[in-house]
Amino acid sequence: MTIDISPILADKTSGSYSYTVKILKRISEFIKNEGAALSPEALFEEVHQAGRRLIKAQPNMVLVRRYNNQLISFYKRTLKSGKNDKELRAALVEKIEELLAEMESSLEVIARSGTKVITNFNKIMTISNSTAVRRILEEAIRQKRKFEVYVAVSMPPGEGTHLAEYLSQRGVKVTVVADSQIGVVMDEMNLVLVGADRLYEEGFVNKAGTLPMSLVADQYHVPVYLAAETTKVLRESERTIKNIGEEGREVYLPENKEINVINYYYEKIPFSAIRKVICEEGVFEVQEFQSWYLGD
Repeated sequence: MTIDISPILADKTSGSYSYTVKILKRISEFIKNEGAALSPEALFEEVHQAGRRLIKAQPNMVLVRRYNNQLISFYKRTLKSGKNDKELRAALVEKIEELLAEMESSLEVIARSGTKVITNFNKIMTISNSTAVRRILEEAIRQKRKFEVYVAVSMPPGEGTHLAEYLSQRGVKVTVVADSQIGVVMDEMNLVLVGADRLYEEGFVNKAGTLPMSLVADQYHVPVYLAAETTKVLRESERTIKNIGEEGREVYLPENKEINVINYYYEKIPFSAIRKVICEEGVFEVQEFQSWYLGD
């Protein structure tokens, strides 16, 4: 009996927050249902392997790694605690709820801090479908701010359209922009908001296209703000950033076998490309954030 995470692995449009929520909830469901007949040791192995498979598939999603490791560490301690099978399973489910609540709390604070940088009649550009960015925009909607959002499609696989549709359903004026046409409209923008899957010493990892967007914004003197939880910090000195290629046919159907195809979903963006960082501790100048969270 194996925890089925194939729907999560097949998801090419969700960010690290959504992936982490999905895997934690799937593990919780397994503990309460399919895994009920397993011994505590066998259940531990299933939980451990499910997390490892997802980490291998998404090595740059630090939240997946961090919260999986926290759950595994808790499980190991609980196995040695003398709890009976029922108590152990209840403790695991409770721990997962605690981890989910912790993640939600961080996003709530980021949303409140981030909305302070949005003023009425702003034109805001973003890329991909960052949960942190979406939550900031949701809070601005709740506060009845009037603003427009320009969303880069983020091809492949085009998850920017999901954010565009989500915001449009909530009454926001939204414009979808082809990734190659960011420069066409950037001079109209007041602000760029981007998310991150990982923060490291010199910058952050996010959906490919974030760096060109940030550089174009700098050319037009448009401030770029990064919204991300500090739990996404993972120094490159601790674990190397991996660039995993996706299917080439998303970019070019190989009619000509002599043509090579590159298709990477993520890229490194140096901190020098952004103005400030919005996290659960507040809004920081980049150098201040680096000193506090990525210094020695």
